[in-house]
Amino acid sequence: MATSKTSEIILGRVEHINASHFNCLSFAKASDIVNGINVRLSNMAGGYPFSFGGVTWRDSETLYLCGEFSDSSEKHLLVQEDMQRQTSGFAAKRFIKKRNSNLIRQDFADFRIQWMLYVVWQKCMGNADFANLLLKLPHDAIIIEDTTKQHGDTKEVWGCTNTELAIRRAELKKKVTRQAKTDNPKISKAALKRLVNMEICKVNSFGVFVGQNNLGKILMICRDCLIQGVEPPIDYNLLETKDIHILGKRISFIH
Repeated sequence: MATSKTSEIILGRVEHINASHFNCLSFAKASDIVNGINVRLSNMAGGYPFSFGGVTWRDSETLYLCGEFSDSSEKHLLVQEDMQRQTSGFAAKRFIKKRNSNLIRQDFADFRIQWMLYVVWQKCMGNADFANLLLKLPHDAIIIEDTTKQHGDTKEVWGCTNTELAIRRAELKKKVTRQAKTDNPKISKAALKRLVNMEICKVNSFGVFVGQNNLGKILMICRDCLIQGVEPPIDYNLLETKDIHILGKRISFIH
């Protein structure tokens, strides 16, 4: 995956991306600042509401999670309604998904990547600010979700891990923190956190990112499609066969 052209992006394949060879734009949190841009690319990031199915979604994470509970049953409808009521995708995942994990569709892994591509594209189409954020990023940048510090079993499905980069950033964090406290002993916790985050995000060119990086790839596909004015190559046939229901309505994927 030396470039980010949509035709060369293969979803579901494990990548080994040498950070010193490519322009890697990695993000882990909604607060990350890269090249002066607040890369609010995480699915959890609020501030980019969009409409889907006649409902406003606060973030793409909540709609994605609803796909895990998307058969036509009353139980799944109740889980989705619970998720929709949460203030964030983080809350939907932490509280609602967790306590209903025994109800997750058995076949979800079969279509989760295409569902994610579909959901993120809905956000691109439904929120101009998010689409513009993607367009603002360097077009040659390989977008990577850095999941090194995550603990979930899908961390190398959606993102990549890069231990060497994490070690370098941890060392820099100590150094920046020490210097900031020396320069300004009264610096607030919030200001220190912002400063540290901005500085460590500048360090990107160490180690090798390993993982499928499907969220990063999906963001690159969407960026390229926005640039070209075309639709992403979503497998609508697959999604159609999965009989996906969102908030009581069966979603039709027939184009």
